[in-house]
Amino acid sequence: MMIGITGGIGSGKSEVTKYLRNKGEMVICADEVARQVVQPGEKGAEEIRRVFGEDFFDAEGNLNRKRLAAHIFADNELTAKLNEILHPIIIERIFTQAKGNGGRVFIDAALLIQSGMYMNVDFVWLVSADEQIRLERVMKRDGTDKQSVILRMNNQMSSSDMSPFADEIIENNGSISQLYRKIDMLLSNPIYNEETE
Repeated sequence: MMIGITGGIGSGKSEVTKYLRNKGEMVICADEVARQVVQPGEKGAEEIRRVFGEDFFDAEGNLNRKRLAAHIFADNELTAKLNEILHPIIIERIFTQAKGNGGRVFIDAALLIQSGMYMNVDFVWLVSADEQIRLERVMKRDGTDKQSVILRMNNQMSSSDMSPFADEIIENNGSISQLYRKIDMLLSNPIYNEETE
């Protein structure tokens, strides 16, 4: 059984996946996989080298992510090109890992819906919180100003646009213990404990 977890910046998605891991659940994080596929010798790194050239790699073949980000930032065409290269590789790796597990697997992906990955999971859990709460969380966490957080939030799909795709909406406006209780309730629901074909 594959359960996709998504949510906007500051919603608490990472807190949900951290708690699931602490409970012994198998969680595959898209961000972690994205870092794996650009390691030296990996397919993602080779494709970036082919399309963008050698300038973004050091002598050991490590990708300089900051330099690449600075190069493509604010250029929608280059960003789209990078996503075209990496997204299929990341998605393939995620589902290969998930299918190799055999039990219940959680897939943590910010772009679960936008990338179409939601069509390949059994259920979608959306973590959501009020905008003001998300704003304050990210400002505190990243030590950044309000305007840059708003910019990042505006570049993401909103919770209301994501909610039609969700089987569960985990409202995360309260305390951390309230969030954990909600997750425990979901985990004990028989629907998430049955093997699906």
